[in-house]
Amino acid sequence: MTTIKLDSRILEQDAGTIMEQLNIQSQQATVKTLQVLFLRSSAQLEPIHYNPPIFLPQSQSIAPSFTNQVAPRDITNYLEKLIRAAQQTAESHCYGSFVAGQISESDEFGDVGIWLGEGNYQRNHEREILDKLGLIAWADAEIDQMEDLYDEKLKVDGSETSAIGKLLDNLEDCHRFFVRRQDSYFACFLVGRLKAQGSWCGLASIGVAT
Repeated sequence: MTTIKLDSRILEQDAGTIMEQLNIQSQQATVKTLQVLFLRSSAQLEPIHYNPPIFLPQSQSIAPSFTNQVAPRDITNYLEKLIRAAQQTAESHCYGSFVAGQISESDEFGDVGIWLGEGNYQRNHEREILDKLGLIAWADAEIDQMEDLYDEKLKVDGSETSAIGKLLDNLEDCHRFFVRRQDSYFACFLVGRLKAQGSWCGLASIGVAT
């Protein structure tokens, strides 16, 4: 399975160049999400050193670089379906990101999948999720818990919404949270444990709040 190592030297380029150099067949919104997730903000003066994650282009997902496992096929299949359903649902409601929802003032960022593997990543273990994914740029950011898995606006009948709902029903201990730092960006996550497999996975994106 193809994997791409992400690092700041790559991510500091513009989205089009990144897609061309890495041969990523994704939307530019996906690449922009990766950039903000893993690059430090202008308010962070000290350089950030971290072990960058890997990107799984087939499922448009990120995973820890130090994992000694290969993402199981049923995980990548699930993430492919989850990302596709999230993108279709967001687009049909004029959102950029399903997991960020209407809280974001921007539609330039898209959802990416995340795979964490086994561990304790339920509610109140958000710092462990950030650490596992190498999100050092968000280490000191404020964490906000969300009671709902997605916006009320999305809770309508329709093929896209029912598809995402059925996929999310496959996750147990599922929770959604936002991580806010000093600039206008916030990172948002929806994480749960896949019932049939036991691994933790979900969605991540970037939002803007000025």
